[in-house]
Amino acid sequence: MSYISQLEELLKTDVLLEVEQNLKDLEEELKTTKKKNDLKDIKEEIKYMQQVKKYFDEVITDIQNNSLSEDQALDILEGLEDMRADNQQV
Repeated sequence: MSYISQLEELLKTDVLLEVEQNLKDLEEELKTTKKKNDLKDIKEEIKYMQQVKKYFDEVITDIQNNSLSEDQALDILEGLEDMRADNQQV
């Protein structure tokens, strides 16, 4: 399987689903939080997650338009793997 295919599958079946779930969770948290500092932090996290979603949506578009190279796909896959490793260490 090519890196582009691997990336597309991973984004569609895992990464974007997780990002969307995180956004939903943050929106719910925003509704129930009363503390001003917490509200600010949650809003910043929502903004960040929206940027992450936008980036990966653009990657999917690039894949569909055949404008993503195997090297670019590999770089993104390696970045995702690094992010997973970092999250598991926390």
